[in-house]
Amino acid sequence: MIELNKIYNEDCLETMKRMEDDSVDMVLTDPPYGINYQSNMRTVSEKFNHIQNDDSDFRFKAYKEIYRTLNNNSVAVIFCSFKNYADDWSFLIKKFDIKNVIIWNKGGGGIGDLEHSLLTDYEMAMICHKGKRKINGKRIGSVWYMPKVNPNIMIHPTEKPAPLFQKLIQYYSNYRDVIYDAFIGGGTTAIAAIKEKRNWIGSEISKEYCDIAQKRINIELSQMKLF
Repeated sequence: MIELNKIYNEDCLETMKRMEDDSVDMVLTDPPYGINYQSNMRTVSEKFNHIQNDDSDFRFKAYKEIYRTLNNNSVAVIFCSFKNYADDWSFLIKKFDIKNVIIWNKGGGGIGDLEHSLLTDYEMAMICHKGKRKINGKRIGSVWYMPKVNPNIMIHPTEKPAPLFQKLIQYYSNYRDVIYDAFIGGGTTAIAAIKEKRNWIGSEISKEYCDIAQKRINIELSQMKLF
């Protein structure tokens, strides 16, 4: 059985094996991009480790299970890089109706190739519909301007700001819906879901990040009790 509002420290395929068909109202996830990514945002002695399960075969297996667990009027929001966008689109379009690609303009870019490459100051999120899920609220544009997490306080190499995830949750889910993140990392999806009064489930293979995420969640819940 799967409990709500809990992180499972395991491969997401193991979590989803125990999830029933059509049991999730929204998926919001930022999977490894299949590029053997290692962030350089910290000092040399404190670099983040390589992300586990960072390969396309694993990612595509996860996408199949994500489709199965979603209900028939729901959305999977899946972040991707321009480096793996074509592969992911080609795979996902076979099952989902991809209505939009949101461009997150995060301002500034990574260090990268200083001589041959422009700054990569954006990331993409594919809005993959299963059925006919209507958006909530006013129809807006698909380029969203929101500052990235300050590198000095990042707890995960690909951490996204909670307000970005909150906005996605507001548009594509309802009060008390179940939000699932197959690669929850430092717990941002859970934080955003709690703030928006949704239920959530997370999978994370790294024990280190599970502990970090749980600590963040506990702090968020304790702060909510003060009001």
